[in-house]
Amino acid sequence: MRKVAVVFGGKSCENEVSVLTGVFVLNLLDKTKYAPIPLYVHTDGGMYTSPKMTEVATFREKRYDSFQRVFLEGGILYAMQSGKRIKRVGKIDVAINCCHGGLGEGGGVSALMEWNSIPLASPDLTSSGVFMDKCMTKVVMRALSIPTLDYIRVNEADYKKRGAFLLKSIASRLKYPVVIKPAHLGSSIGIAVAKNETEAKTAIENAFLLDTRVLIEKYLENKRDVNCAVYALNGEIFVSEPEFAFGDGLYSFEEKYIKRKTDSGKGGKRELIQGDLRDKIRSYTKTVYKRMNMQGAVRMDFLISEGKAYLCEVNTVPGSLAYYLFCERISDARAFFSDLLEEAMRTHATEDKKILTTGILRETKGLGGMK
Repeated sequence: MRKVAVVFGGKSCENEVSVLTGVFVLNLLDKTKYAPIPLYVHTDGGMYTSPKMTEVATFREKRYDSFQRVFLEGGILYAMQSGKRIKRVGKIDVAINCCHGGLGEGGGVSALMEWNSIPLASPDLTSSGVFMDKCMTKVVMRALSIPTLDYIRVNEADYKKRGAFLLKSIASRLKYPVVIKPAHLGSSIGIAVAKNETEAKTAIENAFLLDTRVLIEKYLENKRDVNCAVYALNGEIFVSEPEFAFGDGLYSFEEKYIKRKTDSGKGGKRELIQGDLRDKIRSYTKTVYKRMNMQGAVRMDFLISEGKAYLCEVNTVPGSLAYYLFCERISDARAFFSDLLEEAMRTHATEDKKILTTGILRETKGLGGMK
């Protein structure tokens, strides 16, 4: 039976949301095929495991007494014992990333698994790092000719020097109202709408309390949020039906995670996009996924207004891994997660055969004795 590392938590303000996704995946994996191993990344940066991690109550009530500190070395998981002893837990066959935000989603987990030669059923280091940064996301979208809203980005150091000039630029380049948000945080954390210069100044300074870079973009009146997800299986890319998201106005943290988890799987009516706009959104989603050589389940968030769609964010670790955009019932997620894991192992088996050495050291003589 294959050992599956389910990595969740993280040194991030989205740690608790990640716990919900991690516990969900742990309980939905097919136990006839896989042996799930929870790997919880605490906000202190340490990695822990415990059989009690399959219950949300363990984290809500902070029952950490059963947690064991663990680490990966050469693809093998080891646990720290009392008296500085180390116990071999076992070789990890495949991993899946459930960390939202921070280094966990931004490439840290991807790098850890790649370093340990562990197949990962989630996006790799490059795409994870790029799309964790909303400013870099804009750069990629424009390079791929994917519609995205006009924006201004500003670093904290530059704002301290030229803040007044920036505020004038907002009015002339974008015009109010504008949306202001930290560049590296997900889940709408720190997001605000500013209708004038005074509100913009407050929102920017608040955003800098959370991040060192801020994104400012035009606010679309009468817009709606749309989700579209994608994954690959056996060389084919599958794109979900674009679906209107919950909520109006700003797509808040609560609407993304709390309301979605409350309403999903309870027969709530799904509102799907139709016509040419549907086809465009699905095409944009597939293009980004394919051109960025992505893997695993990825959700892309669009804004639509006046018959046009603009790609807003790319979520490389979406809430609940976006199963709800592909599955009619929660129970269907079991097969969906199995597909992600099997695809990761197939892909890794091919990549693992690539040559990793040039042989240059055998051909070069005398360098160590140069005088």
